[in-house]
Formats: sequence, structure tokens, C-alpha cells
Amino acid sequence: MAYFYSLRGWLEVEPDNFPQVIEAIKRQRTTALSDSKLRLYAQGWCWNDNPINWTRYLFYGADVTEEGLEYFRELLEMITNRGLNLSGYFHAQGEDGEENMVYKVTDDFLYIEEDVSKVEIT
Repeated sequence: MAYFYSLRGWLEVEPDNFPQVIEAIKRQRTTALSDSKLRLYAQGWCWNDNPINWTRYLFYGADVTEEGLEYFRELLEMITNRGLNLSGYFHAQGEDGEENMVYKVTDDFLYIEEDVSKVEIT
């Protein structure tokens, strides 16, 4: 039986860079069409098309397997490598609460903390 992680969080994007990030996610969704599981996980991204003040946010939320975590990490790396001044925070918590990972994006750099026993929400 597969082990699942509850993966959720957000990515902060400057308004001028928002269309580039959305395009990258949509392109990744198209790429995932051939794999039913990845196609399902790609649907975890959501955003508001109408800006609210000066920062744009993208959110991710889904229950994923290890394969889904890998897919998510690869997408985050691809987006952060574009130099778009991104920040964000994502938390993956294993179904039994024993395995936790934190993905922090600061100034386009992705930090991954694995085996976090106590996650501090910031």
C-alpha cells in the first residue's frame, strides 16, 4: 500500500512575474497528461486570476505519494531556476505524522528540510 503525504503551501510572486510562473505550471500540466497520477497531482495548483494588492500567490494542496513529492520538487526547482524573485513555504506531512518535509523558497533558492520532527509554521 502506498504511503501518502499531505502537501500544502504557497508561493509568493511579484505581479510582473506571475504570468511566467503560471505558464510554467500550465506547461507542466500538459507534460503530465500522459501519466494519470501526475495529471491528478498537477491539479493541486490554484491561484486567483485577479490580483489583490501587490503580491500574487499560488497555492498547492493535495495528498500525494513519494512520486508526487518528486514531481512537485522538480517543478519547484524549474520555477525557482528562472530568477523571478520567488518566496514560499510548503509542508509535506506523512499520513502517520512520522515523516515531515518542509520546502522553503527564499530569493529563488529552494531549501528542503527532510525528516523534520517538529515543524514550525511561519
